[in-house]
Amino acid sequence: LIGYSDSDWCGDVDDRKSTAGYVFFMENSAFTWLSKKQPIVALSTCEVEYVAASWSIQHAVWLRNLLSKLEIMKAEKVLIRVDNRSAIELAKNPINHERSKHIDVRFHFIKEKVKEGSVELEHVGSKEQVADIFTKSLPTTTFQKLRKLLGMKEEGEI
Repeated sequence: LIGYSDSDWCGDVDDRKSTAGYVFFMENSAFTWLSKKQPIVALSTCEVEYVAASWSIQHAVWLRNLLSKLEIMKAEKVLIRVDNRSAIELAKNPINHERSKHIDVRFHFIKEKVKEGSVELEHVGSKEQVADIFTKSLPTTTFQKLRKLLGMKEEGEI
């Protein structure tokens, strides 16, 4: 079970809120995803990526438990790929800093899951960030590449 988590930053020009997205793959097949506007106006790209990762980890925990109960997979560590190194470091660091003390407690769920080892965050380059397709408009070639990585085909390609 591998997840990709991403967010734009202040993408909505009216309220400056960001859009987060995630997608999960099992055996190279995308089977669940989300694209959702964040409820906060974030002060940094680190913050929006951290919130997106927190949402993806909440879903990952639920997925892992469901798949384990259905005996589809063992309850093992879930890998989440994030393209923001600062968000990954924030999740791994048990100490809250001046720059992150304003982040709502509900999003720090991520720290608990990383500490207990049920989730691992891994950096992925922006060009390989599959969840990017859920967060913003993309150039045609990038959209087509990510669509293909999701295993989706263009109409009439079947």
